[in-house]
Amino acid sequence: MIQIFFLTLLFATSAAQAFDRFSFNTAAGSREQQISADVSRFWQYGGSKLWFGLGVRGTSQWNSNQGYETAPALLTTGQEGPQILFLSNKKNNIDDLRLQNSQVTSLNAVFQILYQWTDNWGFGTNIDFIGGSFGKKQKARYHAKKDDANYPDEVSARPTPFNVLLISDNDRGSLNSEFYALRNLGGGWGLKLAANFAFTEYTTTKRLRKNNDRFRRKSLLPSLGLTRDF
Repeated sequence: MIQIFFLTLLFATSAAQAFDRFSFNTAAGSREQQISADVSRFWQYGGSKLWFGLGVRGTSQWNSNQGYETAPALLTTGQEGPQILFLSNKKNNIDDLRLQNSQVTSLNAVFQILYQWTDNWGFGTNIDFIGGSFGKKQKARYHAKKDDANYPDEVSARPTPFNVLLISDNDRGSLNSEFYALRNLGGGWGLKLAANFAFTEYTTTKRLRKNNDRFRRKSLLPSLGLTRDF
């Protein structure tokens, strides 16, 4: 996360050109909906077609009768650190938390990469890297991978308040990201078609099996957005 900030700062201080972009996006899937809006400043890398950006994004996601799984990397893979990308999940450690109607709203700093292929077409990616989330506390159904009478079937949970990007299951909280193609419509307007990948996370009010209280949902959704450059 710190490397992302200083990398962007380095490009900003040496950039020849810069512009600001506002984006409004909608995404949807089976029993899942999301809206997001972000504003970022982009800096050109030298005189190339590559641009780097830094901004802020607000995201709100609704899920209906969806499952959230054990979140911490130490439980899902048995380790912490970047090497977990190459490890398989320990399925016996992963429990399920099911919420009937969940909503998580987050406000995060976002890092952007844009490749302006032609005047009319660009391709890019972005990812949240630090911020916070909020939402109401609600009841959830808890199912342990290994049945144990010591744990309740129903628990209370609320969105994890602190979000930080740490690589895969090392992450904490709710984070949004996109891979997209952007078509210039003229007059500073653009149309964005994206694949949206988001983590949403809840924390239970009491610790459950293996002393865990964090549960995460990973969502891959098609997304459509409208952008405006300034």
